[in-house]
Amino acid sequence: MSQQNNHIHYHIDGDVLFVVEDTKFLVHKNIIGLASKMFYDMFTCATPNYSTQNDSENTPVVVLEGESKKTFENLLSYIYPNTFILIDWDNIEEFLRFSEKYIVDSVLLSAKTFLEREFRKNPLYSLILADRYHFKSLYKESSKLVLDKFPEYKRKDIFSQLSLYSHTVLTKKYNAYTDSLAKLANVDFTSGYLHCDDCNKQSDHDLKINQEFIERSKQVQILPLPLPPTPPSATRKILFNSIGYRTCDNQFMTFQLPRKFKKHFGVFEPLECKKHKKDPTFYLYVELGE
Repeated sequence: MSQQNNHIHYHIDGDVLFVVEDTKFLVHKNIIGLASKMFYDMFTCATPNYSTQNDSENTPVVVLEGESKKTFENLLSYIYPNTFILIDWDNIEEFLRFSEKYIVDSVLLSAKTFLEREFRKNPLYSLILADRYHFKSLYKESSKLVLDKFPEYKRKDIFSQLSLYSHTVLTKKYNAYTDSLAKLANVDFTSGYLHCDDCNKQSDHDLKINQEFIERSKQVQILPLPLPPTPPSATRKILFNSIGYRTCDNQFMTFQLPRKFKKHFGVFEPLECKKHKKDPTFYLYVELGE
């Protein structure tokens, strides 16, 4: 097979030749070796150049079998100081795969950082990649957005790329949520509630609070198909809407309701756990290895 020089990364002062598919990359050991110890180790085992009219016969050659010349070109463009390429949704998967395989830690970290910054724009794909490369924090944050629109995401073709573990825990978590949603009308929100000292009509207050939450429960019940259930974040937002401004009302919302909600639905968190953000949206989630 005839080989051609890469139009970007064939440096005349290079001292190691990579061959990927039908393309030659003449690059520098010091730059490539600093980026990847695996590549550095390859240099010691590389054979002398076996051909070509233009390459030095003493140049060691590394052949990367089964790799894409475009992926390798992109990786070099990211590593080399005189070239530039952005990590984006089109190349993120290949950057992750190649940098993990050849231990290019700086590129792997940059790809992870891109996902942590952009996962809100593509949560299911981010969850798939976090699952595949064991990015625990990214996995948790992405799962919040996926679970919030789970019926929609489950219909997407790429949902099948999730591992069996992730498919199972996501489905189990969402099914538990819908079961809890169906039983919401049976929750006595005031049972065990200790009213504040200023509340002199505790039974009347209990009745008022329970009546309010009966009405709220009707807003978040499971609707007949094909309409999907209320998203977890919307359910929590509806239930946690203020019920009044009296001390006892505020005390109920601050202490009693969170306890009742957690017991019935489980733990919800805002994205990235920014607990001090004003009026954050809270989500259901799963974690790697839970």
